[in-house]
Amino acid sequence: QEANQTMNSITVLAALLLAIIAVVCAQEQYYDDNYSNDNLYHDYAMRQEDKQVGGQEGGTPWLKMAAALSVGWFVGGKYHCGKLQKKMSSKFKKEQKDLYTQYYSDVYTLKEQNAHLVDALEQMGVKVR
Repeated sequence: QEANQTMNSITVLAALLLAIIAVVCAQEQYYDDNYSNDNLYHDYAMRQEDKQVGGQEGGTPWLKMAAALSVGWFVGGKYHCGKLQKKMSSKFKKEQKDLYTQYYSDVYTLKEQNAHLVDALEQMGVKVR
């Protein structure tokens, strides 16, 4: 029985060793297939060389930054001014509506007062109309 257990252990270890070898071989083949033509560093080096030849040594593009800042400032100003204009417009319309309501109310009360005064004068015998 001990010999049987030893044989089983050896079989398990052999299977494990074969599995590990298969995985390592597969990884090497994957690396060889996918990274053999990798020229990322070569592209980077060429771009750096082109920058130096062109006179631009990787400095900060101040003109682009200033243009982006100006455009952002302008667009933000338009947006916030639009919000403020809508707010002020609605406030002005509300105040104007209240003013017109008050005006029509005052005109109506004045007409009523004039009618009462005309009636009172006619009762006293004064001809108004």
